[in-house]
Amino acid sequence: QRRRAPDCRHAWGLSVAVLLLLLPSAAGLHPPMMFCAPPPETVPLTLLAGAQEKGAVCLDGTPPGYHLQRGSGTGANNWLIHLQGGGWCSTAKDCSSRSNSDLGSSNFMKPILFAGILSSDQQLNPDFYNWNKVYVRYCDGGSFSGDAEGQAPDGSTLHFRGLRIYEAVIDEVMEKGLANATQALLTGCSAGGLATMLHCDDFSAKFPQEVSVKCLADAGFFIDVFCLI
Repeated sequence: QRRRAPDCRHAWGLSVAVLLLLLPSAAGLHPPMMFCAPPPETVPLTLLAGAQEKGAVCLDGTPPGYHLQRGSGTGANNWLIHLQGGGWCSTAKDCSSRSNSDLGSSNFMKPILFAGILSSDQQLNPDFYNWNKVYVRYCDGGSFSGDAEGQAPDGSTLHFRGLRIYEAVIDEVMEKGLANATQALLTGCSAGGLATMLHCDDFSAKFPQEVSVKCLADAGFFIDVFCLI
């Protein structure tokens, strides 16, 4: 039985890539973005103030949270609000399981790194790198839209307070400078994308006519059919 010759394409590709990186250094140059880009910053979690009193709580009753990174320079008065995605929970058992994770309890939420549309790297994110950026954590299981209670299989209460969470977080961020925005963008992905569509009109109505307000829903349109194929 003939033995197949080893495939060296990956090794050659790696060698060429390393050579391309080393050549500029040998000439006293550096590849773009390797040394100029700012290091990613860990953005701490802020818990919503007075969450219990407002009834704006996660599935397990803990206060919801968000991450705020202040803008600077030309972006000091511009704001980007991003609503986290994460699907839905559709049964008491499913929602109870979710309440023991960062998608249902702030007890499991940690500081995060901002990337993509939230990145502070001008080369990677030229439009929004220096804006005030807020990442709203998703912990209600219903696209920031519910206002009800349920019961878990173990008898504990499940809090479906997504609408209150959205309203309370926006109100708190308005007090932190969003109310003075000259440009504002509400965006979200998946379940957060659907929430963006649900709340776009309300979000826009919070600002004077002269403020430029936009909404961007990423993968937030869900067709109510079992299967398209």
